[in-house]
Amino acid sequence: MSERAPWICCHLGAREHYAVPRALHRRGELLALITDAWARPDSPWPLFPGATGRRLRERYSTELGSVDVRDFTASLVAHEAWWRVQNLRGWPLVVARNRWFQTRAAAVLTSMPAPGAIFAHSYAALEIFRAAKARGWSTVLGQIDPGQAHVDVVRQVADRWPEFGPRPAEPPPEYFADWREECRLADRIIVNSEWSRDSLQRAGIEGEKITVVPLPYQAEGAAAVERRYPTAFTADRPLRVLFVGSVAAFKGVPSLLESLDHLGDAPIELRLVGPLAATIPQKFLGDRRVRIIGAVSRRDVMNHYRDADVLVFPSHSDGFGMAQVEAQAWRLPIIASRACGRVVRDGIDGLLLPEVAAGAIATALRQVMQPGVLMQLSQPTARSGTSLDAFGNALAELRPHG
Repeated sequence: MSERAPWICCHLGAREHYAVPRALHRRGELLALITDAWARPDSPWPLFPGATGRRLRERYSTELGSVDVRDFTASLVAHEAWWRVQNLRGWPLVVARNRWFQTRAAAVLTSMPAPGAIFAHSYAALEIFRAAKARGWSTVLGQIDPGQAHVDVVRQVADRWPEFGPRPAEPPPEYFADWREECRLADRIIVNSEWSRDSLQRAGIEGEKITVVPLPYQAEGAAAVERRYPTAFTADRPLRVLFVGSVAAFKGVPSLLESLDHLGDAPIELRLVGPLAATIPQKFLGDRRVRIIGAVSRRDVMNHYRDADVLVFPSHSDGFGMAQVEAQAWRLPIIASRACGRVVRDGIDGLLLPEVAAGAIATALRQVMQPGVLMQLSQPTARSGTSLDAFGNALAELRPHG
């Protein structure tokens, strides 16, 4: 056991495959995991019928099998059914689920021994932190996105490209009011990128509390792939450009599609892989260079990484951008914006865009079409993300010795 006092991790959902509790458990520093749903293989939950059962089957980690897990699975199933009866969806459903979880988690904390720190994710931490502070415990907030500044970016992008659909619904005022109180109660705030840190500071969050800890990612046996590129791209063998993520305006999809107008008759095939969250104008739906794949299984996403020549990640605002490190595991060169996790090393394993704009994306695509460029950018010197152990080491430095 570590000399440091252990953590209690309050975990709504299976975010990042339980990276935080797994990293702490590896160090012997996880006292308990409090989570909304937990489906041990010997429990009845994996056998639950329909979509609920499929989701529950993903709510378990073998690595955490020996951990003290406090879960509310039965309550969650009942509440999900009730929320459907109430026809809750969108932001009202998000708020209801967040409040349900933190209220239940805070109640469990009253019977638990004092930890070194309480960890909880943003927007579902307020009641947890109030309970922790009442007992004099340290609090660490895991910020899942760039915060209120991100909503401002989404609004501006939607107004800039109205043809890609109406502005997404914004959270109710209490969503960010509660979040600011979470930030006030947090002793430390973890963000996954410099972009998120800067966004929080622009929103008035105290910078001294904020620490950048990149998300962990370990390759799933893909690093041995050998990239092959033609000496020149042609109509029969076009440049295979891949986008992975929510097909939304704030993700840079309008600029990516508009970049095709700057490329003339350059041989390019663009694949958009991910849930459709924007209205795609007819001019692009009819463009033979564009293939809208939609949402697919994780296995199929990996196949798209394998088959592509380059990933374009042109987000206007992203807390990290896991697609970048997934692509790196496949030695896939990346063209990325600067408004996300800084994964790409410019000119080494990809290119950084000076701005998210059609002309800048087109310039980068022309560059990687030059002979030898993609082969150079795909060399195995590319990194494949932060290890889980390094992630745990960074977390361990965020609270005092016990």
